[in-house]
Amino acid sequence: MWAFVPLAALIGYLLGSIPVGLWVCRMYGVDIRTVGSGRIGGTNAWRAAGLKAAVPTIIGDAVKGVVAVLLVRWLFFLLFPEPGSMSVEDALMRKNALDLAAALAGGFAVIGHNWSFLNGFKGGAGGITTAATTLALNPLVGGITIIIGAFLIWWSRIASIGTLAVAVSAFALFLILSVDEISPWPFAIYGVMVLAAVVIALRSNREKLREQKERIITLW
Repeated sequence: MWAFVPLAALIGYLLGSIPVGLWVCRMYGVDIRTVGSGRIGGTNAWRAAGLKAAVPTIIGDAVKGVVAVLLVRWLFFLLFPEPGSMSVEDALMRKNALDLAAALAGGFAVIGHNWSFLNGFKGGAGGITTAATTLALNPLVGGITIIIGAFLIWWSRIASIGTLAVAVSAFALFLILSVDEISPWPFAIYGVMVLAAVVIALRSNREKLREQKERIITLW
């Protein structure tokens, strides 16, 4: 079971690396990498080719994180069917292996999105992928992070603030819940991974925020 964990991480990275925004905008004759921030996420797809490109990009970036978690969980149960009887120690080990596999698949999906090998190890900021992946891991935590991120984007009209909020919320909530033994400890590892991935990806945006030069989301 533990040997499956690195495979789960690889699956997550490969799925996360699918450059949805790049391919969608290319369908409209636009190289998204030459527009705005040069990232391939939903916000820049909006700038590059409008709402018609942003919507499928956002959906695709969300789906690949969810699929990474669900696929790894399905493969785990397929490869390691639950025996008729287990000791408490074996059951706990099995649960920890499953949770760690799912957490790493989700974390590496975000890393793959931000540093896609199909896009020269560049990508997006990871906000949508983080929100959807968190929802797949824990619907309650995911729902809260999505609400926080969406509210802050609406309030500030700045995508990077919402993206940072999603990552910070996922990290904080999973850490608190794991310390209280309400949530599996591997999900706290996932929280650390996505927070680091988003903070690193948004380093230029954080500087612009300090200088009050960050781009504002507009409808037109």
